[in-house]
Amino acid sequence: MTVKMTRIKNVVIALLLIEFIFALMGYVFLSSNTSLVLATYIFIKNVIVLGFIFYSSSLANENNLSVSEALNNEAKNAFIFGGIGLIKYDENRNISWISDLFTEMKLNIVGKKLLEWQPLLASLFEDDDIKVIDINSRKFEVYNSKESRLLYLKDVSDYVGISKEFEDQQVCVAYITVDNYEESIEQADEQTAASIQSTTRQIVLDWAKENGIVLKRYKSDGYIAMFNERTYRKQVEDKFKILDYFKEQAEQLGQMMTLSIGIGRGSNILRELDELAFSALSLAYSRGGDQATVKSNDEPIRFFGGNSESYEKSNKIRARVIAQSLAGLIRQANNVLIMGHKQSDFDSFGASIAMYSICKAYGKKAHIIIDYDSLEEKTGVIARSLRDDERYRGVFITPARINEFNHSKTLLVNVDNHKPSLAIDANALDIIKNKVVIDHHRRGEEFIELPLLTYLEPAASSTVELIVELFDYQKENVCVTEREATIMYAGMLIDTNYFRTRVGTRTFQAAAKLKEMQANVSEAYKYLEDDYDTTLTKLSITQTAYRYGENILIAFGRQDKIYSRTLLAKAGNELLGISGVKAVFTVGRTGKEEVSISARSTRDVNVQLIMEKLGGGGHFSMAACQLKYEDVTIAINLLEEAINEYLDERTNE
Repeated sequence: MTVKMTRIKNVVIALLLIEFIFALMGYVFLSSNTSLVLATYIFIKNVIVLGFIFYSSSLANENNLSVSEALNNEAKNAFIFGGIGLIKYDENRNISWISDLFTEMKLNIVGKKLLEWQPLLASLFEDDDIKVIDINSRKFEVYNSKESRLLYLKDVSDYVGISKEFEDQQVCVAYITVDNYEESIEQADEQTAASIQSTTRQIVLDWAKENGIVLKRYKSDGYIAMFNERTYRKQVEDKFKILDYFKEQAEQLGQMMTLSIGIGRGSNILRELDELAFSALSLAYSRGGDQATVKSNDEPIRFFGGNSESYEKSNKIRARVIAQSLAGLIRQANNVLIMGHKQSDFDSFGASIAMYSICKAYGKKAHIIIDYDSLEEKTGVIARSLRDDERYRGVFITPARINEFNHSKTLLVNVDNHKPSLAIDANALDIIKNKVVIDHHRRGEEFIELPLLTYLEPAASSTVELIVELFDYQKENVCVTEREATIMYAGMLIDTNYFRTRVGTRTFQAAAKLKEMQANVSEAYKYLEDDYDTTLTKLSITQTAYRYGENILIAFGRQDKIYSRTLLAKAGNELLGISGVKAVFTVGRTGKEEVSISARSTRDVNVQLIMEKLGGGGHFSMAACQLKYEDVTIAINLLEEAINEYLDERTNE
C-alpha cells in the first residue's frame, strides 16, 4: 500500500472513532432512548466500515509486493538481463563486493583499489553525478552513492552504439575550388591546358571515390560535396592530406595551383549547412587558400593546411570591380571616416592617406581617425607634422570626435585591419552602419560585422599596394602630393622589409606608380632610419636569441623595459637574415600589462598559424600577437608550446 493510501486510511479510522465517542457522550449526558438508538447505529455502522477498510488494506498489501519478494531467487537473473550491476567498496575505497552481473562477466576485482581499477571514477567522488566507463569492451553508466558506499552501474553499450551511429551519419556539406585554376589555363598552351583540366579533375574525383563522398562539379574550378561525419573525422585524422597531394601534383605540371575547401557541419538543416560551407570557403579564400576551413554550429572554426604562401594573381579584374564599387559607396555617402589599427605604422597611416586622396578626388569630405598616443614612434612624427600643416587642417580627428561627424549616410573605411579588437576605436564600428574593409592580412575568426564591401587580399604586400592599385580605376583623377606619395612608399617598405619579402609584380607596379607621383624614395628610407639609441636597443634584443629546434630562433627583451612593436619586428627581420634560420620570434613588453610577440619566417614555416594559437594573426611569413601578461617568461613558455603544437601537426600530416 502506498504511503498516501495509508495516511487516508488512518484519517478515516480517526474520524469514525471520534464520531462514535461523540455519539456515546450524547447518550451519557442525555440518557434518552433516541440517543441510545443513534449511538448503537453509529457503533454498528463504524464496525462495518472499519472491517471493510482493514479487509481492503490486506488485499492491497498482498498485491503490493516488493521487487525482492516478487522476484525472490530470480532477482539475480533480472539484474543480469537488465544490465544492472552493483559494486560495494569500503572506507579505503577497496572493492569489497560485486553483484552477479560482474561475476558472470568473470570480473575478478574484489579486494582491488577502486580507482586503480577504474581511474575515471575519481570524478564521482568530487562533482560528477554520472560517469561512463569501459568494462570488458562494454560501456557502463556509473552513479556513486557515497552514503552507502555503493556504485550503481548500468550497461548502456547498445545506446552508445546507436548514438555513435547516428552521429556518424550526420550530413556535412563542402564547397571545393581550385585556386589559380583560370589563370593557369589562360597562360598555358592547348596541350598543357588539357593536362591541367584532366589532372586536377581526376585528383578530386579519385579522392571523393576513395572516401565515399558524393561530388558534383558546378563550375570549371568548383565542386560541391556531401559526406557524413565519419568521413569528415577521417579527413581530420589525415589532416586533409588531399591539400598537399593536390599541390604536389600541380607542381609536377609546373603550375601554382592549390585547393580551398569550405565545410559546413553540425546542423540538421541542409540550407544552413550550405550557408556554413559557403561562408567557410569565403574565409579560406580570405586567408590565402590552400586550406580547409570548417564551420560548425557546435564548435569553433577549425583550419587545416595553409602550408604555402598566397600566390599573387596577375589578373586585375577584381581590383577594377572593387574600385568601381568603392567609388559608388563614396559618391552615395555624405562624408567618409577612415580608420586604421592601433599602434598604426606607415602602412596603416599611408593607406589612410591613400584612401583620403580617393575621397578628395570625388569632392567628399573625409577625415582620418588618429590616436596620437597609439601611433608607432616614427609614424607619429610624420602624422604630427601633417597635422600642423595648414593643408590638412581638420583632416585628422581623434576618436573622441567621431560622434560629431557621424550621420545617417556616413561611410567608415577600415584600412589595414579587419579585427574589431585592433581598431583604433571599436565603438565607431558599432555606431556607424555603413562600413568598408580593405586589408592584406589573412582573415581570422574575428571580423568586422556586416561590411558593405570587403577587399581582403592576403597575397598583397601591403594595404598601400591594394589602394594605390585602385587609383587607375577611378573615374576621377586621384592626385597626391610628393609627401603623401613618400609616406605611402614608406608603408610598402616597412611591410615588405625593404622589398625583401612578400613582393610580387604588382608590388613593384604599385611602387612604380608612387614614384610617378613623385614619391621621394631616399626620404622614405630616412623616415624608417633608427637613431643610435634605438639601434643599440635592437642589438640588445638580437643578442638574446637562442635556438629552438633546428632552425627557429627566439629572442626577447628585458622584463623591466617597454618596447615598441615595430622595434620587435625589426629585431626579428635582422635575425631572419641569418643563414639556415627559417623562423624568428621576438618577445617583449609593449605595455604595462601587455607582452607582444613578433613573428617572421621564410616560406617554410607558417607563423600565422602559430600566432593564431595565441590569439594573434597576420600573414604566412609575417604575424604577431599581444598577450595580457606582465611576465615575458610566461609569454615565451606559451610561445614554445604553440611552436611544438604547430610542428607536431606538420609531422603528423
